[in-house]
Amino acid sequence: MASLTFHKLSICYTKAHLHWLALFACMLWGTAQAVTQTQINTSASTVKQLKVDVDETEAAISSLEKSLWSLDKQILDKRKTIREERTSERKLFHEAKRDLKRQSFEIERIEKDISLVDFDIDIVQRDKDRDQQRHADLNVLKQRLAQSDYESRQKDYQTQILALQKKKAPLQAELEKAKAKLAELESLLEAQKGEVDESSLDNDPRIASLISKRDSTATQLSSLRAGLKTKQAKLSQETSEFNTLVAQFKREQSAKQKPKQAAAEPKPAPKAAAKANLDLGTGEHASYVFVISGDQEPNIENTLHLKSWVESYGAKFIEANWNGFSNGSGPANSFGFQEAFREYIRQIPKDAKLILIGHGLGGGSAIEAATRIAFSEDRTVDFLAVLDPIGSEGLRANIVYDTKGACTKPDPKNTITNTEYVACIKSSKKRMITSNIKFFYNRWQKDAKGPLDYQRQISSLDARGKVVRVPTASGRFNIENGTEADQRRMYFAGDENAHKLLLAEEAKVLPKLLVQHLR
Repeated sequence: MASLTFHKLSICYTKAHLHWLALFACMLWGTAQAVTQTQINTSASTVKQLKVDVDETEAAISSLEKSLWSLDKQILDKRKTIREERTSERKLFHEAKRDLKRQSFEIERIEKDISLVDFDIDIVQRDKDRDQQRHADLNVLKQRLAQSDYESRQKDYQTQILALQKKKAPLQAELEKAKAKLAELESLLEAQKGEVDESSLDNDPRIASLISKRDSTATQLSSLRAGLKTKQAKLSQETSEFNTLVAQFKREQSAKQKPKQAAAEPKPAPKAAAKANLDLGTGEHASYVFVISGDQEPNIENTLHLKSWVESYGAKFIEANWNGFSNGSGPANSFGFQEAFREYIRQIPKDAKLILIGHGLGGGSAIEAATRIAFSEDRTVDFLAVLDPIGSEGLRANIVYDTKGACTKPDPKNTITNTEYVACIKSSKKRMITSNIKFFYNRWQKDAKGPLDYQRQISSLDARGKVVRVPTASGRFNIENGTEADQRRMYFAGDENAHKLLLAEEAKVLPKLLVQHLR
């Protein structure tokens, strides 16, 4: 009996408890019901307006970039024109330099002639003074007896001195005239120097106005890029808020409908979804541009500024790092990048153009991806551009040469280590740029760190143990038939940031080279 009573009380308590839970859930649902269609419409309108602003800013940036490239081309063309105009001026300048040199020799000749006359005057004057001294040392009687001869000699000495001074006078006049002419030639040369000096080239009004306009455009472009980042961040935030509102609104609507049967289990995503993580975007593109950063410059797009320009041609712009496609987080080698690149190109249509641009270790990864992966997949690379490319261990030798294992880093203080480096190069063959690459563009520097074997020469030991100077690895690759190549070493006068200067310099050149591959 007692047990039955307790059971009834438990049932009553459970029913009361469920009632309060249901009431509490309703209160929570009523509190959470804060999303309305108006809020969603307002958020959607804000997102749409921000997208319009971002698109307009990107269009303005693209227009300014084209204007900037046009101004750079105009400046280069104008400099070339002015240099050609200065050809005759340079001839006059060099002729004036020769005249100045001849006049300097003429003055030296006259001064030597005057010096010889002065020497003769000094000799005669010395003889005259000695004769006077000898005559003064004689006693009175002897002086009287030799007076006539003495006066005759003194007169002869004076006559010689006057003759020499008379000979000297026209030489001095000629010297003054020659010096005046020299001063005139120096003044003329200085005036002509300003007309032919390369440093004064940009002072020409025709170039100065273009440079001023370019600087103004560059300042405006930097301002727009900074503004674009702010707008993109705001768009991203607003889009996230919009998605949150929509998701909450859907949950609320679903809760109101109270479906009679449980929702079906979601179907597993097809295998193709895994590949969607590669972010090839929607639709197909005529060209796919891979820009690959190294470890020293983790985001070369900050210097190259190619993205909006490439996309203006309808191409797909893909950023990567030398060891993967995840902001540089990956293994300390390029294998992860290469395999991810293989997955990319398998999704890209066969008739689409492939373009690879890499810097530093990213340049080495680009070469390996083009010559190994693309070659094995039977894919053509329309344009491969590498800027100061380096291979494993940060060495140029490990990418320019197909080494049997990695070469060792040279050490200025260790000839044994350097000998191992030299032996590694000598025992290896140059890496071949394969024929599936249509155009190979290669620029490198040997002026400063970037590659760890940047030195032009290192101390090593020859077969007899003698210390000798041996060049380090060149940046030049061997090219197979059918591949057009442009390879050149750039000079930056030993600047410690030469690899950065090279990257900045090529930022001006690459757009002009890419145009023909994007159209």
